[in-house]
Amino acid sequence: MKILLITDQHFGVRNDNQYFIESYRKFYTNVVLPYIDAHNITDVICLGDTFDKRRSINFMSLEAAKDMWFTPLQDRGVTMDMLVGNHDIYYKNTLRVNAPSELLGEYNNIRVHTKPTTAVFGGLPILLLPWICDENRAEVLEEVGSTEAKVCMGHLELNGFEAHPGHVMQHGMDKNTFSKFKKVFSGHYHMKSNKGNVYYLGNPYQLYWNDYGCKRGFHVFDTDTLKTTFIRNPFDTFYKVYYNNGVSLPDSSELQGAYVKLIVEEKGDYAKFDYTVNQLQGMSLGDLKIIEDLNAEVSSDSVLETEDTMTLLDNYIDEIDLKVSKSNIKNLMRSLYMEASEI
Repeated sequence: MKILLITDQHFGVRNDNQYFIESYRKFYTNVVLPYIDAHNITDVICLGDTFDKRRSINFMSLEAAKDMWFTPLQDRGVTMDMLVGNHDIYYKNTLRVNAPSELLGEYNNIRVHTKPTTAVFGGLPILLLPWICDENRAEVLEEVGSTEAKVCMGHLELNGFEAHPGHVMQHGMDKNTFSKFKKVFSGHYHMKSNKGNVYYLGNPYQLYWNDYGCKRGFHVFDTDTLKTTFIRNPFDTFYKVYYNNGVSLPDSSELQGAYVKLIVEEKGDYAKFDYTVNQLQGMSLGDLKIIEDLNAEVSSDSVLETEDTMTLLDNYIDEIDLKVSKSNIKNLMRSLYMEASEI
C-alpha cells in the first residue's frame, strides 16, 4: 500500500498573503492531486500544522484550503489521518481545542488525531502521535512503550535536528526515546533531515527567504518496504536573478507570484537595465527587490537575506562584541523567535 505523507502545510501563512495562497493552489492542483489520481492513492497522512495561526484563521484562507485540498480529497474518496500540530492548537498545553477539529468537521473522510493511536494501514500497524505537551506526555510515552507498531509518525520536537536552514535545535526530546521503531517520520521541523531511524520530512513549499534553494515537496510511503519516495514541489517561491550587463529571465509563468531579488553586479546600459526591471514588474510577481552593490563594498550574498527576521538576528549577533559563544546565543534567539511566532 502507498500512503501520501504531507506535513506543515500552514494554511494562512504570511498573514494570509494572497500570493502564497495562489502558490499553494498551483502546487495542489498541478502536482499533488494529479499524483494521487495517477497512482490511485487512497490514504493521506498529514503530520501536523495544517493551519498556521494558533488562535485564528482568515475566512479567505480557510475557504481556499477547502477548495484546493480538502474538498478534492473528499470528492476522490481519499481518507486523511490528520495529526494535530503545535500550530493547530489554541492553548499551548492542551490539544482539546484545535483548528482541524473545529474547522473540518464537515469532512467525513478526515480523522483528526488528538491522542496517540496505533492504526493499521495495508496490514502495517503505525503509531500516530500528535503534538506532545504537558497534557498528553505521559499517555504518549506509555503508548510508545506498549505499542507493537514498528513505524511511528508524529509531530515531534527532537533535540539535535535542523529545524530551519542553519538552525539546529538544542532542546526537545531525545531521539532515543523512539529507538524501538524501525522508522520514525515526523513533521514540525521544515528542513528535510535524517539521523538513524528518524526522518524529518520537511514542509511542502518555501515560506521564507532563508528557504531559498531548499527542496520542498511531499513523500509517498510504501507499507511493504517501509521506504519513502520524495516528490519535489517544482514551484519555488523565492528567486535570485543576477544582473551583469544584462540577464536572461525565466519564463513569466515560472515567476508569477514569486518573490524575486534582482541582484545588480554590473548595471552597464541604464536603458537595458530599466527594460529588465519593467519586464519583471509586468510578470505579476509577489514581490520584487532590487539590490545594487555599485561600490562592491559588500558581497551580494551577505545582502540577500536582510528582510528575514532570523537572519537579521544572526547578523546583529555577528556584529556585536560578545565574550560568550555566539553560536549558542543564535540558537537561543532562534528558539525564542520560533516560540513567540506560535503565540
